[in-house]
Amino acid sequence: MASSCLPSFAWIFALFFFFFFSDRIDVVKASRRIFKNPDSAETGSITSTKYRTAYHFQPPQHWINDPNGPMYYNGIYHLFYQYNPYAAVWGNISWGHSVSTDLVRWTGVGLAIAPTEPYEANGCWSGSATILPGNKPVILYTSSNARKEQVQNVAYPKNLSDPFLREWTKPDHNPIIEPAVDLNASEFRDPTTGWLGEDGLWRVLVGNKIGAGGRAILYRSKDFVHWVRAKDPLSYSSGSGMWECPDFFPSDGGNKYVLKMSLDDTRTDHYMLGSYDKVKDLFVPDGEFVDYRRWPRYDYGNFYASKTFFDEGKGRRILWGWSNESDSVSDDIAKGWAGIQTIPRVVWLDKRRRQLLQWPVEELESLRRKHVRLHDVELGTGGLVEVKGLKVLQASGC
Repeated sequence: MASSCLPSFAWIFALFFFFFFSDRIDVVKASRRIFKNPDSAETGSITSTKYRTAYHFQPPQHWINDPNGPMYYNGIYHLFYQYNPYAAVWGNISWGHSVSTDLVRWTGVGLAIAPTEPYEANGCWSGSATILPGNKPVILYTSSNARKEQVQNVAYPKNLSDPFLREWTKPDHNPIIEPAVDLNASEFRDPTTGWLGEDGLWRVLVGNKIGAGGRAILYRSKDFVHWVRAKDPLSYSSGSGMWECPDFFPSDGGNKYVLKMSLDDTRTDHYMLGSYDKVKDLFVPDGEFVDYRRWPRYDYGNFYASKTFFDEGKGRRILWGWSNESDSVSDDIAKGWAGIQTIPRVVWLDKRRRQLLQWPVEELESLRRKHVRLHDVELGTGGLVEVKGLKVLQASGC
């Protein structure tokens, strides 16, 4: 929901896509731009599909926001996302679902989760996917009931023999995690992917806010159904505001961990590096990351509510993020869509073990068409060079 588009790090991606792609790929689409001198009424219209981005994920129509529960399962990539199946504005929030074999070309397979139960009266919100023993995936997600209390629920695939996992069911024992009386029930959401401790207990984090401080509440379970809140949060801060969409994962297979949070007050994604005490279940940030105002960001562009997953097929961690658009509500309604998912990126720890690095997934190279090469070009004072034979309409998305 940030309004800026391409400062700092995002400029790197804009330039990368400018030279990386040279033609339109009609795979996944989204975006709008204002044209001062349109060639015709059609090309100047915000409703023209010509100006939807071609390289970023987006369903054919309507509103999307947070990426949810991405996973690699039996050779298929699954991407779920917050989705309004009826309009290009936020509302009726459900889980859209698309599948891919290459992270580039996606096929929609309908809604995975939609609000059908009393505890979902105000929508099915963000969450994560976890692969349980026996190769059984489970979705853990937030919903908001009629009292606008946020609770956590699970959903399971209806048919594990379906390679696309098109249908999901909700057990009768939902909700499985409800806010205790000392928690802010209206700021209690976005459970993480679960991880299994050395004691055989599952662990998940839920974002929360008390006063002006954000924190990641820790829960443990033997069976992924009955959950007990830990005495202390995994981590917390004062003054940072609500922690949305927390994410927690080992960065290099060792004792360096990443705790990421989306700050609701600023609509920016930040992370800390540190060590994880598996006995006390405490995350200890590196010294330079104690002050939340110094937390590094994943991206300085329009990038929020991000989620990672581990791709077992290629042994890498992949990052998704949501980038909303700067259009007005009336423009969104007119063009029929709003929001995109950013290009999927691989993230890893730098050699100094002090920050995360990231780069678009290698599969994006399959989108290359006509190559444009420049040799022995001298840049003048302005540093601008005209590149001929290249269509750049689709290179302007964040």
